[in-house]
Amino acid sequence: MKKLYLTLVALLISFNANAFIISPHVGLDYVSSTPNGYGDIDSLNGVSLNAGVKALGFLSVEGYYQKYFSTSASYNTKTKPAAYGIDLVADTLNLGVVELLTTVGYGKYTLDGGKLNKKLDDFESSSYRAGFGVQFNPTDNIGIRAMYRYVFPEDDFFKKNVQELTIGMRYYFF
Repeated sequence: MKKLYLTLVALLISFNANAFIISPHVGLDYVSSTPNGYGDIDSLNGVSLNAGVKALGFLSVEGYYQKYFSTSASYNTKTKPAAYGIDLVADTLNLGVVELLTTVGYGKYTLDGGKLNKKLDDFESSSYRAGFGVQFNPTDNIGIRAMYRYVFPEDDFFKKNVQELTIGMRYYFF
């Protein structure tokens, strides 16, 4: 029990000295995706809302929800793709104002509405994601980020892979 108290006191002292161990943040990105493989959808554009926590100054865990704009599918129908999941983002090289990032993650990609083929109205696939990017930090609280991600769907019935380019901002609370 004494170790727990000592840890809490050390944590409070580090907060008081502005040496934060954990930094929560939120972000908003523009997403441009290129699905490759089967199907009629060739490109997707949308937005992504992110919320995460940066720990130890170099490792972030981020949850995301991407909503794409409605797009044309087979048989003159429209579909509304979306994605949600979690990413682990590491500062591979931190130069203070500029950070080089790498990321791995897991998520679900869905297509709702529209006829994708004669039997498939809705589609959901679990996917792994990996990528790299750069973040420019003009202030301690603002980050401007560009990322490239390669998405590996577990089920390649609809698409073999998806390539994503995101550009957006992060706001760090501490």
